[in-house]
Amino acid sequence: MNINARIMVTTLVIASSAAASHADIVFSDDFESGLSLWTGKNDGAHYGMTVLDPLGGLDSALTFNGLNSGGDMFTDPIVLSSNQSYRFSFDYLGLANKRSTATDTGGYMGFSVGTPSTHKWMWATGSVSGANDVLIDDGQWHSYAFDFTTADLGIGNEVRVMLEDFSGSGGAGGDAFFDNFVIESVPTPGTAALLGLGGICAMRRRRIA
Repeated sequence: MNINARIMVTTLVIASSAAASHADIVFSDDFESGLSLWTGKNDGAHYGMTVLDPLGGLDSALTFNGLNSGGDMFTDPIVLSSNQSYRFSFDYLGLANKRSTATDTGGYMGFSVGTPSTHKWMWATGSVSGANDVLIDDGQWHSYAFDFTTADLGIGNEVRVMLEDFSGSGGAGGDAFFDNFVIESVPTPGTAALLGLGGICAMRRRRIA
């Protein structure tokens, strides 16, 4: 086998291995098709609504026309593996209005078993109920990506994404916006190396903060 043939075979092996081991998306929603993937507390009504990007874009985003606590919107159950790491990526905009608290627009995101029941708040504009105060509310879109495992959640392997505009934030409905949710498996280190060598990458729409 000549050197050119060896290079071609090696490239094909790397590419096929990477394609077979790519990250799997287990949940996604960009809110362009409404809120059919979501239900409210106790499977009832919720305050969520879709609006055009308030900063002038043509894409839809999620906001809330009311405040809540203990969860406001929930997805159907998502089955995760205890032997897998996952990445949750999304965009958040905290856009204070006259009735808002400028430094705490109230966006809270977490996971729940029911609608609600046992749950864990993860990322928010505040730290109530153990949430991580990491979401920036400065009137601009920011993109986030957080890795987690089911052990980090501590509530089991079948969970629902849980959202709210928190009533305890001192804010007002319509000041917290979410968009572009993706939960995907994180490739193992070996797979990540293959993806890099093969020059294969996946891109999705992002707002620039």
